[in-house]
Amino acid sequence: MEHQAGRRGVVPLTVAVGILVAATALFAVLYVMKRSDIGRLAEQVGTTESSIADRTARVAAITSTVDDMKAEYSRLTTTNTELRACANAARDSIAAAQRSDRTGFDSAMAKAFINCRR
Repeated sequence: MEHQAGRRGVVPLTVAVGILVAATALFAVLYVMKRSDIGRLAEQVGTTESSIADRTARVAAITSTVDDMKAEYSRLTTTNTELRACANAARDSIAAAQRSDRTGFDSAMAKAFINCRR
């Protein structure tokens, strides 16, 4: 009987050890799977960071180009204003000459000398 009582204690212990081994194996598999997931996520984060850096550089380049274009637009607007003043003075001098208006011609030519200094 003593022998049978000892077996009764071993069976639940064996079952408990079996459950613990199975649980350990399950946790080991889950751990390995999560490590794999973490590796994939780290790779995705790296790719995303690289993509963001590339796009940030592209935005900086575009912003620089826009700034250059704004400066060029401003320069061209100023040049256009200067050339229109010159053209208007030249047109006025031609009109005054056609009318034989010496005073108007002299005034228009004075404006032309001031505005057409290129």
